[in-house]
Amino acid sequence: MKLQRTIPFLATIALLTACGTVAEKRNLYEKGDNTIHLERENEVYNQEMNDEQFGFVRQVKTSVTDNKPEAREVQLMNREEVANNISKIAITLPNVVDASVLVTDQEVLVAYEIHNEEEQARFETADQVKKIALSAVPRWYHIYVTDDPSLRQNIANIASLNTRSTDKDETVKKTVKLMLERSPQGRHLNDGENANGETNDRTNFHLEKNDYRMELEKGK
Repeated sequence: MKLQRTIPFLATIALLTACGTVAEKRNLYEKGDNTIHLERENEVYNQEMNDEQFGFVRQVKTSVTDNKPEAREVQLMNREEVANNISKIAITLPNVVDASVLVTDQEVLVAYEIHNEEEQARFETADQVKKIALSAVPRWYHIYVTDDPSLRQNIANIASLNTRSTDKDETVKKTVKLMLERSPQGRHLNDGENANGETNDRTNFHLEKNDYRMELEKGK
C-alpha cells in the first residue's frame, strides 16, 4: 500500500518540476504566442560581446545611486560596460553633474558639465575625470576630456561608428583636436607621457595597442 501511494506522489513532483521549468522560459515567448523566438533566445543564452562596437553612455547625477559599480574581470573588454562605469564614477565628483563617455578601441573621450567654471576648478576636475578613465582601461589607451557641453554631440556621433568605419580615425581626430583646444586636460601622467597618455616622442594616434603589447613582452 505504501508503494502504491508513493508512485502518484513522485509523479506529482515530476509534473510540478516540469511546470516550473516551463514557467522560467516564458520570457522567451512573445505575449499571446507559443513560439520561441530564436533572436530572443540567443539574447538570453548567448550574450556575446562585439569587439568591433564602441561603448557610449551618458549619466546625469540624479540618475545614479550611491552604489559603486562592480569591478569584474572579463576576457574581452565590454566597452559599453566600461563607459558606464566611468560615467557613474565621474558624476560622483563634486563639480560634475553630467558625463558622456565614449570608449573606442584606443581612446576614451569624456564630455562633462561642471558647476564651477573657474580655471583652477576646471583644471582639477579635468585631472580627476581623466584619472577615473585611466583606471578603467588598458594602459595603451589615450584619454581626452572636455567640459565644453557643445562637444557632447560630437562624441555621441562617433558612437554610431565602429572599428571598421573608414572615417573613424579622422572623425575622432577632429573631435579630439577641439577637446584639446577648448578644455584643460589635467596634469602630465609622468615624465614620458603627456596629460592624455601619449608618449612624448610620438604624435597623437600613433601609439598602437599592439606596440604596447610588444613592449610589455620585451620587458618580461
